[in-house]
Amino acid sequence: MLALPAPHIQGIIALGLAALLLAGAMLFPFQMLILLPLPVLGLVVLAFYQFPVAMVVALIVTFGLGIDLQVDNGMLAPLGGGAAAGALVKLVPFAMAAALLIRYGPERTPCWPVLCFIVIATISLVILPIGRIVSNGEMLRSLLGSTAPFALGLVVAPRRVWQAVVRGVTFVPIISLVVGTLVHLLGLYQMFDGFGRLEGMHSPPFLAGFCVTAVFAATLEYLRGFRMRWLVVGGLDLAILLGTQARAPLIAVVLFLGLVFLAAGPRIFPLRRKVDLVMGGMVPGLLLLGPVMVLALDRFVSAADNFSGRDLIWPYFIEAIEARPLFGFGLGAGKLIVNPDDPTIRLLGSTAAHNEYLRLSVDAGIIGCAAIFLSIIAWIWIGARKVPEADRLVLRAALLAALLHSAFDNTLIASTAVMQFSFFAAVLARAREDGRALTEQRRRQGGRRSSNAGHPAFARGG
Repeated sequence: MLALPAPHIQGIIALGLAALLLAGAMLFPFQMLILLPLPVLGLVVLAFYQFPVAMVVALIVTFGLGIDLQVDNGMLAPLGGGAAAGALVKLVPFAMAAALLIRYGPERTPCWPVLCFIVIATISLVILPIGRIVSNGEMLRSLLGSTAPFALGLVVAPRRVWQAVVRGVTFVPIISLVVGTLVHLLGLYQMFDGFGRLEGMHSPPFLAGFCVTAVFAATLEYLRGFRMRWLVVGGLDLAILLGTQARAPLIAVVLFLGLVFLAAGPRIFPLRRKVDLVMGGMVPGLLLLGPVMVLALDRFVSAADNFSGRDLIWPYFIEAIEARPLFGFGLGAGKLIVNPDDPTIRLLGSTAAHNEYLRLSVDAGIIGCAAIFLSIIAWIWIGARKVPEADRLVLRAALLAALLHSAFDNTLIASTAVMQFSFFAAVLARAREDGRALTEQRRRQGGRRSSNAGHPAFARGG
């Protein structure tokens, strides 16, 4: 029997499906109109399966446009669904991970944070009070929300996929700014909040969170080749961050850049490059970023004596931690600690702790909170031992900055966490793929040398 090449088989299958759809449209037009989204969705899944980089583009665009915030309280709010519908964007990294898992398989290196959250969720259901307070559905939602940022750490993919993730996160704030400007001009959504802070398609804290990861990624790509475009992209991300006037993200970025600049040895960041950056980059950078630096500094100075309501909401969480300090109330309990009808909370407009150490200590206790952050440190810090020097420096400096940032913002549960930990996962995975390619290259070279050993040209005295 004559075997057809794979592309021919795919073409025949596609034509067959098209013929079936056409016949169904003619015979059952009303029913086919109702079912039309299903084949369209199937074609999208097949396209993503065939072109995995397209999944990365979808991931970046989804978070760059702030779909979750727009559905919850933005341009798409009239469609209904609110926060629950907005939270569905966290399924995007799971969908991408599932497609990569089917095509390329699981990653053998453990993703410790995912395992830690699964253990805590199990304990929460079986032992802790949360299992008797909320439904299993709510618990599952909390588990998915907690593990979504780490989904890409579970799968294998080609190097080009991880390269696209690392570079793509640098454009999330830029997409938010560009599209936010357009919809602002059209009168559909305001790109500045009521206090004059830049928010693009997000809110100022969320946009600032995306900027933090974007600066991490742009710095890494700059150190890997010292190409000017990454300096420009990183500078633009920094300008957007300053425009948000968000203090905790800016402090995290300053810590990160300071660690990279001071700790980078001559092999990673040659002194000549540092001098060129200071002498040739600082002056135009200060001129270009001057206005937004003044804008950001104004909020630092005028609001230096408060914590944007954190000093009011933190006591609620501290009191809950004191009630059950060791193991907490269960995964997702932080949402139940604060009464949204409390006058103080209504004034703040948020029930979030804006401190992941407090939130997770309520959920999992001090022991569980420590386990979660230790699992993150083990995954990134220890995983960075086998990556190139520049990658290792950036990963570890970014981790320290993220740990500091976690004391003042929702760095693990917000949508910004998906981009941040997808970046960490992609850098580690790209380094693993580079290592595998180098090992394979050396194996092939060794094989060629072995096969040539008997050739007359290699014979002794030949």
